[in-house]
Amino acid sequence: MHRHVIAPTRFFSQLPNDIIRHPRLSANAVRLLAWQLSLPEGADEPLWKTAERAGIGKIAFQRAKSQLRAERYLFEWRRQREGGRWMTVQLVSNTPLSPDEALALVRPPGAVTPTAVPPAAGAPADRPATPQPRKTPVENTSHPASEREAAAEALLLSLARTVPALAMPARKARRWAPLAAVWLERGMAPDDVRRTLLSGLERARSPLGVLRWRLEHALPEPAAPTPPPRVAAMRECAGPHTQPRLFTPVADESRCPGCRASQAAATPHSDPRTPGLATFRAARKALAGALPRP
Repeated sequence: MHRHVIAPTRFFSQLPNDIIRHPRLSANAVRLLAWQLSLPEGADEPLWKTAERAGIGKIAFQRAKSQLRAERYLFEWRRQREGGRWMTVQLVSNTPLSPDEALALVRPPGAVTPTAVPPAAGAPADRPATPQPRKTPVENTSHPASEREAAAEALLLSLARTVPALAMPARKARRWAPLAAVWLERGMAPDDVRRTLLSGLERARSPLGVLRWRLEHALPEPAAPTPPPRVAAMRECAGPHTQPRLFTPVADESRCPGCRASQAAATPHSDPRTPGLATFRAARKALAGALPRP
């Protein structure tokens, strides 16, 4: 293999070979990172804008972005501006960084946690009708997710390990968690839910769109109630048996049909020649003779 290389004298960037030869970064991920690293100092161009200029589509962009995050070349944070609006802060690096190292690079030097300051001098003002809390609560005041929704959220976030295009922010996974929780409530195991949702998604043009549709419209049928076993309605016979014998009672009988038949056969029947019947007939004959004849 022959190579002809002329070192440029201007308009060039130094890119580590580790990025160019990275086994887990796609060509789009390498191009996206190289483009960002080639921008002049102070340039504030978001990643989506770079992908647009580089001709990288939305799905390929999301996949490349997930790979850069996974390999720690890209970090993102959500911050609130002074006016209350939220913004996304992004950091790209030509070498993998730990989360603490990345955070130290974007934190302003000497930044400290705001502390309370003495009130300004002047006459007291009227108290507002609905005052804001003096201190921001430390605990999470949002509605806590149920245990099933927390499991559904973790399941959604894990889908990107198999299909990188399904990478989603935690906020979206939390918003979709109630939909995935219904699947778990239908009695499906998490692995079965994951396998059903991911089937064929690697070939979809919009994997996240297909995933959302499946969560809402491809719900599995609820599991049919299991009929009680036949033995649950049976009862142990109270008759003399060598081994316990079960039978299905019709009413409240405590013996099986065989024991009841044996008991009926052993019970003596009424004999028309019994003394009681003879006495009754003799008394009826005497009474008939004592009555006057017509």
